[in-house]
Amino acid sequence: MPITPLHLGILAPLNHFLPGKVSNLSFILVTLWLDASAIGYYAFGLEMGEFHGPETHSFIAATAIAGMVSIPGFIYYLLKMLFTGISNEKEAMAWLLGSYLGGLSHILLDAMVHSEMFPFHPLAGNPFYWGGMGEISLVLVLPFIWLIFQYVSYTVGLARKSPVVERLLKRQP
Repeated sequence: MPITPLHLGILAPLNHFLPGKVSNLSFILVTLWLDASAIGYYAFGLEMGEFHGPETHSFIAATAIAGMVSIPGFIYYLLKMLFTGISNEKEAMAWLLGSYLGGLSHILLDAMVHSEMFPFHPLAGNPFYWGGMGEISLVLVLPFIWLIFQYVSYTVGLARKSPVVERLLKRQP
């Protein structure tokens, strides 16, 4: 994908149909990590080597990176459980699922549009490539916009529940 945020469009239907089952944060962290070299190049002009090389853009690498994002999340939920006594199994599983879905969907989407990728590294070749960069980007724009609306709606809902906002709204000019 030429634009990393479009990968996040996958979260919109997941949030809608599986609310609370997939961690948006872990999904986003893995996606950003996978595209760190491209982000560094385009945003900061850094020379970072191959954008879609096997060290980040293969199923093995994505699985390893997802695992590295999963470990701190599990440690956090374990410590939270130890100190509060409240089990957070659902949150921990959502973190894990978000990490792996983020990594694996990223590789699959990129493999469809980048011929130079080797998703099954060390095996050569890319069986998923079909060159539909424009089509895939176009398809992912709508769910990405949907995701933005979900985040805005969630934020507005939280703000409405805030005691500070309630006091401000009750105040008459």
